Amino acid sequence: MLSELRTADLTKVEQQVCKFIQNYPRHVINFSLEELSKQCFVSQATIIRLCKKMHCKGFADFKIKLASELSSVSSVEQPILQDFPLDENASTDDVMKTFYNLAQQALKSSFASLDPKNVIAAAQLLAGADKIQLYGRGASLLAAEDFHYKLLRLGYNSSLESLNGFQEVINTRQSKKLSTVAIVISQYCNSQQVHYVIDELANSRTPFIIITANNDIFPYDKFASMVFHLQSSESRQKIGSFASRTAIHYLLDCIYGQLFLLDYAQNMKNLQDYAHRKAECKYYYREK
Repeated sequence: MLSELRTADLTKVEQQVCKFIQNYPRHVINFSLEELSKQCFVSQATIIRLCKKMHCKGFADFKIKLASELSSVSSVEQPILQDFPLDENASTDDVMKTFYNLAQQALKSSFASLDPKNVIAAAQLLAGADKIQLYGRGASLLAAEDFHYKLLRLGYNSSLESLNGFQEVINTRQSKKLSTVAIVISQYCNSQQVHYVIDELANSRTPFIIITANNDIFPYDKFASMVFHLQSSESRQKIGSFASRTAIHYLLDCIYGQLFLLDYAQNMKNLQDYAHRKAECKYYYREK
């Protein structure tokens, strides 16, 4: 419903209400008209007018349709096996459809299970740090690299050691002036490397976030500031990390997007400055 509305058709106040609903749809379906008006600092009449612009009879009708949309997003009609999604006799067309549907399945599941409050808390934790350290191996390392690059473009002091064996060596000599926050990405969260990294982070009293598909990571969850449990059932016996890769990237993108919004004007300037510097670079090629 909200996606079908054009910004030009809405007043600034109505746009404000739309943004709140898009950010907190699960909360809105449990709100009364009075509660939503207080949360958005608008009149109840404004919300009713917005509901009618979305072709709803009123606020109650709007909530029913919103709940229906959320239900369709979180449901999967024909679940695809994450470990072996392809049949032996699959055609090229089948391959294309399978990976499209598998990615969609992973996104729907992740969206339905992700709590907006946790995304905000993670972004605020990163925003308040002077340095962000990232850890991951295999497919998780690739996701960490992508997130690392995004942070650098915004001007954040991001650190990522990609060499195997070097990630476990953490600087435990913490500066009194500089604060550090870490993100540990591990699908199973049960390797020796993860144990060493978390042990070092805990000993150095560095706040850290864990992103994993393992629902039972005791005792690591006792040391972490936050734990995000990905909705992925992939095992080690699989043809590739397709669903988990999609889920990890989606979660990191959500955190990155929220981080961007915390200082929107400055982050826009940082990106523009970065693009300007790149555009000013001149490359000369000589023919030998």
